[in-house]
Amino acid sequence: MEEIISLPCFFISNSPCNIHPHKLKLNYGTGSIKYAITCKKKDDKNMTYDLLIKNATIDDTGMTKDIGILDGKITEISDDIPAEAGIKTIMAGGRLVTPGFVDSHMHYDKTLTLGDKETKTLDEAIEEFINYSTKMNGQEWKADIKKRAKAAARQSVQAGTTTLRTHVNIEAGTDLYGVEALNELKEELRDFVDIKITSLPSFYDGRVEQDKRFELLDYACKNNMLDFLGGAPFLHDNWEELTEKTFAMAVKYNLPIDFHVNESDQPDVRNFEQIADLTIKYGYQGKVSCGHVTALNAVDEETATRVIEKARVAKLNIITLPSCNLYLMGRIDKQPIRRGTTRIREFLEAGVNISYASDNIRDVFRPIGNGDMLEEGLLTAQVAQMVTKTDLETIFKMGTVNPAKALLLEDYGMGVGKQADLVIFDECSVAEALTNQATRNYVIKKGKVVAKNTKISEIVF
Repeated sequence: MEEIISLPCFFISNSPCNIHPHKLKLNYGTGSIKYAITCKKKDDKNMTYDLLIKNATIDDTGMTKDIGILDGKITEISDDIPAEAGIKTIMAGGRLVTPGFVDSHMHYDKTLTLGDKETKTLDEAIEEFINYSTKMNGQEWKADIKKRAKAAARQSVQAGTTTLRTHVNIEAGTDLYGVEALNELKEELRDFVDIKITSLPSFYDGRVEQDKRFELLDYACKNNMLDFLGGAPFLHDNWEELTEKTFAMAVKYNLPIDFHVNESDQPDVRNFEQIADLTIKYGYQGKVSCGHVTALNAVDEETATRVIEKARVAKLNIITLPSCNLYLMGRIDKQPIRRGTTRIREFLEAGVNISYASDNIRDVFRPIGNGDMLEEGLLTAQVAQMVTKTDLETIFKMGTVNPAKALLLEDYGMGVGKQADLVIFDECSVAEALTNQATRNYVIKKGKVVAKNTKISEIVF
């Protein structure tokens, strides 16, 4: 008995999903269930949607739904939308369809800069990157960033990322060239991925130069060049002052904040506490992200509990970067060597919004990395020792809905009226997608397919 899609089809692969035939709307014959994409002319009188996805698994119940997309938005989710209603129709065959990944902490100005020099500490990596970035003139630096960042963005989109947030350094000698480069790329790629830009000013060279950085930040804010205001105040002796100034500027321009916070093995989370206090002081609850916070693993339990409660009250958004901090932290440890991440479970149990992200990709800070959020998710699950089915569903949210909340994405999600940023996986559940590192068959941005992936394997026994 072959089962054939009752429309002209381009077959992609066999379905891995155990879907009852009546849900697939197939004619019966011999063979295996397949899924397909079909196309029709725009003048079809029965057409309703630009894109229709049929038989999609969209939640944990295992039941399938049809998703109708028009003008870049999800306009219908129901049990049975006629296949002829779509100009293009993807027969998902029960495969998992979710909102796209949101990679909330990246460094596109640094990505793909790995050279021959090996760095053994965070300070060495910072110094090496400054040396790399300042050896070019401004225009050369700008062109270099755009070329590398575009390559990284293509890789991220192919892996299912539909929105990302990148930090960009503001150093002596580079001024705002990096910010300009990423703004140009943001516009060029707007139909393929949404890029949010966060400032990361360097404050290493004295008070006079620090003031100059704030002047550059003020200019960037006035000219709408930043989506978030950020920095890493904890690295500097006057961290309290720098943190306060950043908040004041963010409030002035009504910009949310995205800090690097206490990325260290030392038991010092004072900057994290200060950020929680200032968030409440300025009424910025829900608008502040804190990346890393690895020092929280070095403090005693009483301190950790107290500070996590402060984070909950302030509605801070925590970004954990396991793959990068596994590499950077714990280097001076003998045995046992610390894992180097923040307290993932404790934040989750306290009800604090926490996400994972890629961080650095193939640079002096981390020589490896693929910008693949499914890969990062599986690693996060292992590091946090969260690998049950329920745990994996929680981890998956840490790469999708949680970072969307941190980035204040109001039109994100699987719902009518939401932007159609979706991924179709070659598995049928979140747990299977993570465990098997599923192929992302289709990546959809604003209702249009922006990436297709297939995996062909042959086993001879």
